[in-house]
Amino acid sequence: MNSNLDTYISDGTPERVRERYRRLSDLAKKADFGALDENIVVIDTETTGFSFNHDELTQIAAARMEHGEVVDWYVTFVNPGKPIPDDVAHLTNIHDEDVADAPSPDEALAGLVEFARDAKMVAHNAEFDRTFTTRHPSGYPLLDNIWIDSLDLARIALPRMRSHRLIDLVKAFGAPTSTHRADDDVAATCALFRILLAAVHEMPPALVKCIALLAPVEQWNTAVVFQHFAQPEAKPFSLKELRHESMTSYERRPRIDAKMIQTMEYPTSEDIAQAFSPTGIVGKLYDDFDPREEQLTMAQEVRAALEASENLIVEAGTGVGKSMAYLVPAVLMAKKNNIAIGVATKTNALLDQLVYHELPALAQSLGDITYAPLKGFSHYPCLRKVNRFVKEGVNMVDVQGTEHSQAPSLGALLSFIDQTDYDDMDSLKMDYRVVPRRAVTTTSHDCLRRKCPFYGTTCFVHGARRFAETADVVVTNHTLLFCDAAADNGLLPPVRHWILDEAHGAEAEARRAFSLEIAAEDVIRLAQKVASGESRNVYARAEKKLSSSLKNDGATLFEGLVGKAKSAGDMFAAATHEFVPHIKDLLYFDPNKRSRSYDRTELWLNDDIRASETFGSLRTLAKAMQVSAEKATTCSQELVGYLENIEGAAEPQREIASVAMDLKDLVGSIEVIFGEKSDSYAYAAELCRKKDKQTDKLEALVVNVGKALEDKLYSQTKSVVFASATLSIDGDFTSFENAMGLNAGEGTRAHTCQLNSSYDFDKNMTIYVASDIPEPSDPHYLDALERLLVGTHIAQQGSMLTLFTNRREMEKCFDVVQPVLKEEDLRLVCQKWGVSVKGLRDDFIKDRHLSLFALKSFWEGFDAPGSTLRGVIIPKLPFSKPTDPLSCERATRDDHAWSHYSLPQAVLETKQAAGRLIRKASDKGVLILADKRLITKSYGKVFLRSLPSKTIEVCTTDEIIARLAAANE
Repeated sequence: MNSNLDTYISDGTPERVRERYRRLSDLAKKADFGALDENIVVIDTETTGFSFNHDELTQIAAARMEHGEVVDWYVTFVNPGKPIPDDVAHLTNIHDEDVADAPSPDEALAGLVEFARDAKMVAHNAEFDRTFTTRHPSGYPLLDNIWIDSLDLARIALPRMRSHRLIDLVKAFGAPTSTHRADDDVAATCALFRILLAAVHEMPPALVKCIALLAPVEQWNTAVVFQHFAQPEAKPFSLKELRHESMTSYERRPRIDAKMIQTMEYPTSEDIAQAFSPTGIVGKLYDDFDPREEQLTMAQEVRAALEASENLIVEAGTGVGKSMAYLVPAVLMAKKNNIAIGVATKTNALLDQLVYHELPALAQSLGDITYAPLKGFSHYPCLRKVNRFVKEGVNMVDVQGTEHSQAPSLGALLSFIDQTDYDDMDSLKMDYRVVPRRAVTTTSHDCLRRKCPFYGTTCFVHGARRFAETADVVVTNHTLLFCDAAADNGLLPPVRHWILDEAHGAEAEARRAFSLEIAAEDVIRLAQKVASGESRNVYARAEKKLSSSLKNDGATLFEGLVGKAKSAGDMFAAATHEFVPHIKDLLYFDPNKRSRSYDRTELWLNDDIRASETFGSLRTLAKAMQVSAEKATTCSQELVGYLENIEGAAEPQREIASVAMDLKDLVGSIEVIFGEKSDSYAYAAELCRKKDKQTDKLEALVVNVGKALEDKLYSQTKSVVFASATLSIDGDFTSFENAMGLNAGEGTRAHTCQLNSSYDFDKNMTIYVASDIPEPSDPHYLDALERLLVGTHIAQQGSMLTLFTNRREMEKCFDVVQPVLKEEDLRLVCQKWGVSVKGLRDDFIKDRHLSLFALKSFWEGFDAPGSTLRGVIIPKLPFSKPTDPLSCERATRDDHAWSHYSLPQAVLETKQAAGRLIRKASDKGVLILADKRLITKSYGKVFLRSLPSKTIEVCTTDEIIARLAAANE
C-alpha cells in the first residue's frame, strides 16, 4: 500500500472512498482485465506547442502492452522543421540539436502506424496525441484505431484526486515518475492504465453500466472501457439509490438559536489562558508549541467581545495564528450553550483550510466538535438536473471548432456524486465549456425544494444545510454571508455570532450583494425562457408535460393561461431584443473610446450622461421592457397559482415561478437604474467594445455599505468579529470602521485591537524605495522601470514576484526584460491572457529560480514559502483608476474623497502585497517599491508607516542592485 496516496486525495473525501483508492494498486497487480489487457499501445507525443494549426511533433514514444507488461517500444525524435521554443525545451528537455537529424513527421508517423497496427491506443489527454498524429497523411490510418483517454478514466473513476495530471497520479500510486519526455510519460501511463482499469472495476455496477450507455463509441472512444466492465445483469441506474447507498449517515440535533437563550455561558479568561498554554487545547496540538503573546491577546479580545455582545475589529499580523485565536473562544462558547458560531472567509481556500485542517485539529484536542462548510447553490450539483441530463442523454458540443462529447464530464460528475457526502463540486475537474455549470447546478430561485424528489438529506444543498444546522461551527464565505443578509437571512442557519476572517475584503463583497444590475447576458437568457420557438420556453415545456393529463374545463383554463403567458413572453422577448443592443450606445461617452488596448471599459453614469438624449432613448427602451416584464410576471404568477395542486406539475411550476422572480428582480433593477436618481447608489456601465459580444452590464452600486449592514447584519447579530492582517492605516482603523458602518451608533459599537506580527519583520524584510525612477506619469518611467527590473532580477538570481496594476505596462516590460534574463539563464514568465493562474502559482512554487510578472490575482492569498519567493517588486502604487465609477461618485459628495477612500484602499492593497513575502518565521526577502511618489508626495509617509517592516532604505536603482548582488554572493 502506498502510504503517500492520502496526501493526493482531496480533503473531505469519505473514508470509504479513501479505502477504495488504497486497494487499487494491489488489484491492478493481480487482476486480469481480459480484452483490455491485450493489444494495447500506450502513446505520448511532444510538440513545439499546443496549437494544432501552427505547432509540430518533436518526439513520439509508444509501448505495446500485453497483460500489464511492456513487450515492445517505438521511440523517435521528430524534426519539426522549426525551432523549439525555449519554454518547451525547458519543459521537455528536447532541444534543436536533438531533432536536427531526426525523421520528418511523415516518416516518423509511418513507423508509428506500422508499430500500432489495429491496437487500442491509450494516451493521457488522447485528443492532443490523436490530433497531432493524424494530421499528416501517413498518420491517417490511426483514425480507425480506438483511442482510450486515461485522463477521462482518471477524472471519472478517481474524481476525488486533487490532480489528474499524469505526474501527480503516478506519484500518488507509486508508479514510475513522469519527466515530460515522451518515453518517460509512456512508461508512467503504462503503469497508471491498469490502476485506472482497477478503479473502474471498483465503481458501482449500475453506475458503470450507466456511463457505458451515455454515448456511442464512435462519439466517445473511452466508452469501450465502461462497456467492457458493464454487467448485463446490473440493476437499472437510479441516482436516488446511488446517493442513498453512498452517503454517510449523520444524526445530530439542531443547535439552539442564540436569540432564544436568556442567559449565556461564556469561557472565562482563565479558560482561554489555559487553552493556549503548553498543556492546553492548543498547546497539545504541536510538539514544538511556542506560546505567542499576540495570539493569546487576540483570543482574550474575541472572548470578551462574545461575552459583551459587542463587535470587534482586530488586526493581527502574519504569524499571530489568528485562526486558532478566534476559533478556540468561539468553539468553547458554542459547546457551552449548544449554539452555532459562524466563520466567514473571503476565499474558499481559507474556508477549506479551516474545515479540513484547523477544525479537525481542534476537534482532536478538545473532543467532539462539529463543523460544516456552506457555499452558495451554484457550488453543488443539483440531483434533479443531473438526473434529467442522464435521462435526456448527452450531446456533441462544438468548442472552438472541435466537437466534444458531454459524456466524460457527466460521467465524472456522476462518479463524484457517488464518492462524496456533501462536498461542493469546486474541485471537480469538468469542462464547463462542454457541460455548462448552470446545466447541472441550480439557484435559490430554481430549486423545487419540498417538491423535488431529491429534497432532504439526499440533496447536496439542503442536506448540507441540515447538517450545518447541527454544527457547532458553520464555515462559509463572505459572498454567501452577505447574500444571506440581503435575502433577509433565508440562506443560512440562524447564527448570531459571526467572525469575518480576511475582513479587508468585506466591504467590496457586501457591496456586490446589496447592489443591483442589469446584465445583457442574463436578460437574453431570461428572454429565451419565455419566447416562442425557444427550446427553453418554460410555458411550452409545461404545456407539453401537462396538457394530456388535464381534462375538460381544467385543460381549457390551463391552455388559456399558457396562451396568455406565451403572448406576454413574446412581448418581453421583443422588448429585450430592442433594449440589449442599445446598451452599447453608451460607448459614445467612453473617454477612451479610440483605444483598442482593452475589450472592456467602465463608465460612470453621471448626471450629464443620465440627462443625455442617448441615455433617455435607452431609458425609453428599458421602460418598455419593464412594462412587458410586469405583464409576463403577472401571467407567470397566475400559472404558478393554477399549478399549485396539479399532480406532476412541481417541476414546470417551479420553472415558471423562477422566471417570475427573475422578471420581478429585473423590474426592480430597471426602476432603480432608470428611475429618479437615488443618493444610495453610484450608477455605472460595464461595456464591451466588441459589437458581436452582448456582455454589457448596467449597475447601481451601493455607496454606503455600512448603512445596509446596520439594517441587515448588525441588527440580526449579537457580535461580529472582523479579523485580518491588513485593516489599519498607519495604526488607525477609522477608514475600515466607516466602510463597514461601525461605531456609527449604539447598535454598531466596535472595539479595536492591533497586534503586531509574531515574526521579526524588521530583521527579515528590507524595503527599498527607488529614488531615481521618474513618477509613473513621466514618459521615461517605463524605461527606468525596465532597467530596475533587469538589474534586480539578475542580482537576486530569480525567485522574484513583480506585481503590476496595468496589463499593458506588464506586457511591455516583459517583452523587454525576458530576453535579457534569458541570456543570463534566468526564467521569467508573465500572467498573459488565457494563462492559468493556478498553473503559474504551481510553477512558481516548484521552481525556486523562476520569476513572475503578475496582476491583481497575485496581490493577496498567494503563499510561496521559503526561498521560492525572495523578492517582491511593486512598480506602481495600486490607486483605483480615476475613472472608477464609485470613486467618481464619491468625489462629487466629498471634497476629500480621495484621501478618505482611494488612499486607504491603496495602502491596504500594498500591505497585502508586502504580506506575500514573509509567510514563515524563517522567511527573508526584499520589498522593492518603484514608485517615487512615496518620497515626493506627502501621502507617501502613510504607506511607509503602514508597512510591516521599519527597515526602509531610500536608494538609487544602482544602489538597490548592488546591495542585492552583495547579499547573494
